[in-house]
Amino acid sequence: MDKILIYTDRHKRATFEQSVNEAIADCNTLINIFEEFQPFMRIFSLEDAEILINEPGALFDHLLIQNIEIKAAPGMAADPGQLAKLFNLERDAFLNVTSGKPVQIENCSPCKKMKLKSGKAVISPERYAAYKAFMTFAEGEFTINEEAVRKHEEAFDTYASTPQQLQTVSHYHDLVRILNLHDAKYPIQSTHKEMLTKIFSLDIEHPPFNGAFLINSEHLKNLISR
Repeated sequence: MDKILIYTDRHKRATFEQSVNEAIADCNTLINIFEEFQPFMRIFSLEDAEILINEPGALFDHLLIQNIEIKAAPGMAADPGQLAKLFNLERDAFLNVTSGKPVQIENCSPCKKMKLKSGKAVISPERYAAYKAFMTFAEGEFTINEEAVRKHEEAFDTYASTPQQLQTVSHYHDLVRILNLHDAKYPIQSTHKEMLTKIFSLDIEHPPFNGAFLINSEHLKNLISR
């Protein structure tokens, strides 16, 4: 059976697209921050990217312990904070930047180089999980998954598909057509146009009362959704 698109919630679609793009940008910012703050690892795989997103501090400390050789007595563990200080790595700043805590930018070389803003957290595991289906990862960065986004945005469209719904759509098309034909032959006063748009829940070309009558797609959506 044929179906007719009658309404798209453009606000929800725009909000969704903005949220996806912001999540992607924040994921890539986290990768850039991580690579700027330490020399041991670069993010080349989705698996590594997700480890970083889920536990940036733990990954940073693991790399410090793994890559800096310190001889210690059996049972003794190196302190990642002290290891970082030995080699002038900005561990505390990294932990604060990735968690959104205040950072003294003027005392943080990587922060100044990347022009980071203090107090703005990067991507959280929860937000990543919410939008990961709409991302792809390749060559060290996240990009938008256009197909997944397009499929998700179908939920913001309302179609008329049943005979009753299609009849309602046809009725409103006929109503608008007849009103505009009548207005063309016997011009309707502006105040009466405004009244008619309210009576029939229509839109008008030049609000509040000038131009051709138009279907109010949101009103039509609400009618067929009852």
